[in-house]
Amino acid sequence: MATVLVVDDEPDIRELVRINLELDGHEVISAHDGPAGLKAVQEAPPDVIVLDVMMPGMDGWEVLSWLKSQADLRVSSIPVLMLTARTEDLDRIRGGIEGAIRYITKPFSMQELRDEIVLSLEGEPEPARRRKVQRTSLEQLARVEKGEGLGEASAAARPKLTRLEHLPDDQPPPPRPPPVAATDMEKLSDKQCELLEVVASTPTVREAAEQLSVSRSNVYASLRRIARKLGVRSVPELVNLARQGALRDVPR
Repeated sequence: MATVLVVDDEPDIRELVRINLELDGHEVISAHDGPAGLKAVQEAPPDVIVLDVMMPGMDGWEVLSWLKSQADLRVSSIPVLMLTARTEDLDRIRGGIEGAIRYITKPFSMQELRDEIVLSLEGEPEPARRRKVQRTSLEQLARVEKGEGLGEASAAARPKLTRLEHLPDDQPPPPRPPPVAATDMEKLSDKQCELLEVVASTPTVREAAEQLSVSRSNVYASLRRIARKLGVRSVPELVNLARQGALRDVPR
């Protein structure tokens, strides 16, 4: 059986997952937050990681980014299953693009999680599976950007409407986001600023990639690095800021 690291700030969730996975013969290691999870990985890389998204301090996205950026394949090739209460399409897509092989939403079936642990240990190596999930997620992102949605299956799986879908007809639109400070924009290279200009002027990441003659995955990876430099929480939020003119131009 496998060694499974469970990273979640909720003690009840950690204990529930531990009990059920140990019934299948797995060795379960628990971590109460992101730094504790990374410390456990550095001490002894597990076979699988079950990772919560919403944690105080270092959240699951930061943990996932660190894991998949490591040169040590024993770390970067660990299958990661995201476990979260966030059910929005863009969150699912982000999980796939950033390297998780599965995105499981709370409340979840323990049998589903147990089955997913088994599947993560079988079949293709993690890097190959991760690339497939990333390609699928990029295709889904392109459809969402075009306003096509993800199909009936995705809509049926989503248990509640988004916040914007709840707005009444007379509700004013959300406030325009504050511009990113010029001092932050100075952290970017000329190529990164050019990429943001193209993304801001094109309706989809696919079209931006075509205009720049690079792959969508390269564009998304660059946007992810830019988001970290600017302190923006996610690539979709960065793209939205760029398209709303909230990124100030920096004299070059």
